[in-house]
Amino acid sequence: MQSKWHNIAIKTESFNDLKEIQKALPIRASVPQTIEWLIQVGVNKINSTNKEDTNYENTSRIPK
Repeated sequence: MQSKWHNIAIKTESFNDLKEIQKALPIRASVPQTIEWLIQVGVNKINSTNKEDTNYENTSRIPK
């Protein structure tokens, strides 16, 4: 699989939160690695929630 890099823009406050999460990790991780880890944690949480809740209409949605 070929990696693709994307430029994104986030609020300074969110970036500062990201840096705090990065510092809290028990290993050294770059900002992109921290983002990838957070995405995986989020996907796992969504998947586990969906398995527990068969009524998807009542599942809270992430606002756009």
